Amino acid sequence: MSVKISKKTTRLELAAIITAALGKEGMSAVLVGGAVVSIYTDNRYESYDLDFISADDHGKIANVMKHLGFKKVGKNFEHPKTELFVEFPPGPIGIGNEVPVEPKGAIKSGRTTVTLLSPTQCVMDRLAAWYHWNDTQSLEQAVLVAKSQPIKINDIRKWSEGEGETEKFERFLTRLK
Repeated sequence: MSVKISKKTTRLELAAIITAALGKEGMSAVLVGGAVVSIYTDNRYESYDLDFISADDHGKIANVMKHLGFKKVGKNFEHPKTELFVEFPPGPIGIGNEVPVEPKGAIKSGRTTVTLLSPTQCVMDRLAAWYHWNDTQSLEQAVLVAKSQPIKINDIRKWSEGEGETEKFERFLTRLK
């Protein structure tokens, strides 16, 4: 493949390169996790890993990654020309107790559309880590995304009620102000 990955390749560009390469082989993947936060906040939060969820055969995915110049190191795929690394954790996509989740986000990079969590889903995903594991860094990420992107606060409120976390949701709202 004649794809150029370099130190200047952005998270979104790398996600598009991987998405396009998988697509050529009839496979698909959804970007989740910290890389989505990085993309939605213009790197005010920087994640160096790109987590993709895919229902496709991970052996076939590994072959595509190898053709792109990645090497499997433990659970990650690393490329010699970028500090970003890629992981394909097992699915399905879940946000808190809601499993499976249909991703509602899409961003175009070049001619490729990358499927990812929407800003609202990204906020809920980060809040889930705070709600269930008291991960305050995830709360900060949720606030960053909510301040950077249009979100559906009522959807987040309803979801938070379903998670049994109305008190923490109110604390999130306070942080937004």
